[in-house]
Amino acid sequence: MLFQYNLYFVILSVTVIISTTVAFAAWQRRSISLASKPFILMMLAIAGYATVAAMEAAAILLREKIFWSKLEYVGSGSVITLFLIFAMHFTNKNRWLTPRNTALLWAIPTFNVILVATNEWHGLVWSGFLPDPKGTNFVIYQHNLGFFWIMTCVYVYTLTGVVMLIQKALVPSVLSRRQSSMALVGAVLPILGASLYMLRLTPPGLNLTPMSFMLAGLFYFVSLSRFRMFDLVPVARDTLIENMSDGVLVLDAKNRIIDFNLALKHLIGVKKQDIGQPAAQVLAQWPEIVRLYHAHESVKTEIFIDSVTPCYVELLITSLHNRRKQLTGRLLVLRDITQRYQAESELRQANEYLHKQVLEIQTLQVQLQEQAMRDGLTGLFNRRYFDEIFPKELIRATRDSDRVALIIMDIDYFKNINDTFGHQVGDRVIQVFADLLRNYSDSQNIVCRYGGEEFVLALPGLTQEKAYQHAEQIRLSFQAARLQSGGKEIHTTVSGGVGVFPDHGKTTDELLQVVDKALYAAKLDGRNCIKRVQSN
Repeated sequence: MLFQYNLYFVILSVTVIISTTVAFAAWQRRSISLASKPFILMMLAIAGYATVAAMEAAAILLREKIFWSKLEYVGSGSVITLFLIFAMHFTNKNRWLTPRNTALLWAIPTFNVILVATNEWHGLVWSGFLPDPKGTNFVIYQHNLGFFWIMTCVYVYTLTGVVMLIQKALVPSVLSRRQSSMALVGAVLPILGASLYMLRLTPPGLNLTPMSFMLAGLFYFVSLSRFRMFDLVPVARDTLIENMSDGVLVLDAKNRIIDFNLALKHLIGVKKQDIGQPAAQVLAQWPEIVRLYHAHESVKTEIFIDSVTPCYVELLITSLHNRRKQLTGRLLVLRDITQRYQAESELRQANEYLHKQVLEIQTLQVQLQEQAMRDGLTGLFNRRYFDEIFPKELIRATRDSDRVALIIMDIDYFKNINDTFGHQVGDRVIQVFADLLRNYSDSQNIVCRYGGEEFVLALPGLTQEKAYQHAEQIRLSFQAARLQSGGKEIHTTVSGGVGVFPDHGKTTDELLQVVDKALYAAKLDGRNCIKRVQSN
């Protein structure tokens, strides 16, 4: 083959280099986004398209130029198809790319290649070829209806992708708008180049389409290196709904902020200028958040945010991975739970108050139970308590083969005291005797006011003789006691009976009955004495 290298060949060769370089840069970031893979193929197709166009520009013989020109349509058809696929991935419409629909996308460019390859038979693409009037090796192609059909396909494919990018650029997200605008500007350049060529506004024989793709590739290269185009792909944009009440923050694999919604801006004051900045720098005011997304793959917790409006938030951190299980970023969701927290706090306070009330009620119940078992005047246990506890004491004594002594004591002539000195003095006499009983008793003894002026004492482990001596000490001490009332001294005494379980009774009733008879015998014997129950 004969070639004559010229300026167009150089420019197209540069296009090949730039397109290949951009493809390699995108390949290094291929794990960041699904859109990067069709983009890599598109840039490689541009490189192939520009390579063939450079060969056509340098070729001298007409048959060689026609050969390379036919191959150009393989490159241009691949470029527009891959561009449309790239736009679908970039705008999250790749669900449409089923195997059937993908085959249909490639069907039209394939038909166009066949149409160009068979031009000698029908002449629908080129009707003729004219030499350059200036004497260069360029050829002026005479276009027919088939060429305009092919160009229409180019416009339809490219404009469809452009419309998708425009829709993406109009979404409220700052990041989506910025990225889609970059992709949109790059897509407009090939359309402009193809239009100039089709309208014959370019120098004779010069097709600007591959060169315009070179400019698009250069623009994408700058976007990749300077603005981290594919690093800042909205990895979780499907989740980010601008009218969400929850604040949403998306980080990339290097923990840079790549997107956020309006709720987060109101919550912690993140600004548009923070896009692309390290999250640790922007969130320096909240080191707990930074520590959590650094230390954990996923976490759910509650923290206090002292920001524009102090509040409690529920923080949910979710790690994002690609198909290869590689970390591509993190999704942080902040939900304002201030009202719930306040409600829970009020509920806790209410529960604490109720718990306190329950404790008070339980204390009162204990007090009431104690009062129900105590005599109000003397503080000694009452008859109800004795009737409940004494049988249990007898059961214990039976089990342990032990004795229980029982003493019943009654204040002598108590009715005369009430009639002579009044009930208040009578109550005082009862209280003095109760204090005396308490002083002569220990924790094992059961001392009760059985009723009126009558008292009972249960003394575990004592023999009848010991119990008798104990009762005598009480009688003598009470006899010696002096109580003043109205300038007069009150002299009173007590009488008592003493019996022992099980010697004098096997049950409570039996023992009470025999001891009560002993008390009665003491009364008959002149009072102020203690009588023993006589053994049978």
